[in-house]
Amino acid sequence: MRAVLNLSSPSLARTARCLSLLMLFATGSAWAQTTTDPTPVCAKVSSNFPALTYDEDNRYLSNPDCRTELFDRLKFIPLRHEDENYYLSFGVVSRDRGEYFSENTWGSGPEGNAYLMQRYYGHLDLHLRDRFRLFGEIGSSLETGRNGGPRSGIDEDKLDIHQAFVDLGIWKREKDSVSLRVGRQEMALGSSNLVATRDGRNIRRSFDGFRLTADVARWTVDGFALRQSEADQDLFDDSLDHNTSFWGIYGVHAFPVLPGGHVDLYYMGQDNKLDKYVKGSGREQRETIGTRFWGATPHWDYNDEFIYQFGRFAAGDISAWSVSTQTGYRFDSIPWKPRLGFKMDAFSGDGNRKGKTLGTFNALYEAGPYFSYAELFGKRDLIDIQPSLRLNPIKKLTLTPNAAFYWRESDQDGLYAVASGAIVVAGTNSTARYIGSHAALQAKWDANRHATFFTEYMHFFTGDFLKQSTAGKNINYWTGWLEIRY
Repeated sequence: MRAVLNLSSPSLARTARCLSLLMLFATGSAWAQTTTDPTPVCAKVSSNFPALTYDEDNRYLSNPDCRTELFDRLKFIPLRHEDENYYLSFGVVSRDRGEYFSENTWGSGPEGNAYLMQRYYGHLDLHLRDRFRLFGEIGSSLETGRNGGPRSGIDEDKLDIHQAFVDLGIWKREKDSVSLRVGRQEMALGSSNLVATRDGRNIRRSFDGFRLTADVARWTVDGFALRQSEADQDLFDDSLDHNTSFWGIYGVHAFPVLPGGHVDLYYMGQDNKLDKYVKGSGREQRETIGTRFWGATPHWDYNDEFIYQFGRFAAGDISAWSVSTQTGYRFDSIPWKPRLGFKMDAFSGDGNRKGKTLGTFNALYEAGPYFSYAELFGKRDLIDIQPSLRLNPIKKLTLTPNAAFYWRESDQDGLYAVASGAIVVAGTNSTARYIGSHAALQAKWDANRHATFFTEYMHFFTGDFLKQSTAGKNINYWTGWLEIRY
């Protein structure tokens, strides 16, 4: 099979990039369309696609007058005349990306270099009213030129089924409803602090299992039981993570006590047959309870989250916590509409390396680019402060300079990788807490609703902890991509 279909070959990668450029060319009519106000009959069309592909709503295309773009007839194929509730939809997403590290692991890993990554997804979406839905998506993620080759589960998965699920409408009354989703699916909850799609990496995350969603009395509540899908590099060889199971319930409701406010309340459980920390390794049965307060006014936005974790690890207990706060203020009346932002987090570390109780926070299935797309370390044993400034020089362009300062929460713990939780720096040779800082600039241009350009440059300045525990070299990091969606 590999001799016939080599998905990592340069020729196929070039072909894929040519198809991406063809798709970009096809957005020409959309480019012109986005410069004028939409007509009332097409007012439902969004200026951008949703973060989760399955959240697309193409029913507005049941009106033939709204089908103004080249591929609109593939986004809405009516199955019962022009009834918007019976339709089939197709879509594709491509992302061509470059990435560069001057150093890996602050000079203690393989030599840094620049390399290319490509990501291509294609999906179909069948709707039969609110009673039945079938969604399927295949994905191909490729990497070329990285020293040491593609990172396992991060960079390369040549071709596999990324999502395949059915939705069953169980009950519906006016605006209230209950539905069941069964199969392989992406999932993001709340601020993606604990459960995210991992879009910053070349391979997005998916789970296998079920999810029950109830929209009742202005509450949106999700109950789920899942296992993560493990991405392997070859063709249709992805498997389930049989070592770890994940379950929980997550609710969201309006919270008028706060201006523009909402509140999230949740419980999550994870059973991992073998996990590793600086303290040691063993079975981890961790339970998480948390609440989040978030919202926005015409100028202010805020997002505050409080989490406590308990359970069992090896022969001892778990007691861990985190506090996160994000606040921003927008000056809409002055040029470039600046937004001043401030973010501060604390994620607990283990306070006693030799004690029985594990104090290290576990960010579960966290989003990668919480601090930077470099993803140098994850949200465990960490305190950070991150001021930022967001600017809009023109309508579709966003510039975000930012800085961050990092400390260990406990000098008895270390640094851990994003999502996997692998130990990056054990920290047993240092009692210093200051990890370092970064200065970064992000730029994003939404050329139209189909094409997005993004780039980030970041310089990381090592602090005492890294100088004592690694080769201590500063890191220059850059990434940039073009994403096209239909």
